Amino acid sequence: MAKIDLIRRPSLISPRHLLRYVFFTEMQVEQASKILNTIMSNDGVVKDSDWQVFVLSSRGLYVKVMRKLRDVGLVEKRIGEFRIVEDFSKAMSKLADYWSQIVKSYGEGDRSIEF
Repeated sequence: MAKIDLIRRPSLISPRHLLRYVFFTEMQVEQASKILNTIMSNDGVVKDSDWQVFVLSSRGLYVKVMRKLRDVGLVEKRIGEFRIVEDFSKAMSKLADYWSQIVKSYGEGDRSIEF
């Protein structure tokens, strides 16, 4: 019989732990960490033409991770530059509010909620 380990989401001890909520593998976390640290060490801006500085192990991994960083609102590309932005925190606040509404509606008897 296979052993199944229960994996819980980590506590938010450091900024790096936040990445484990967004990415599925440690390699993706490593790649995201490299991207974010590189942008931060360059005063919050890296030209998109310098994308090679972000690559950890492969271009494919970089592309996948950068796309997700941009999709969730941690990084944006504006006028040919990558920047760190606050959109992620705004999106998470909206998500939290919406989830609270769903739970409240369910608690009040709304059984029409489907996922």
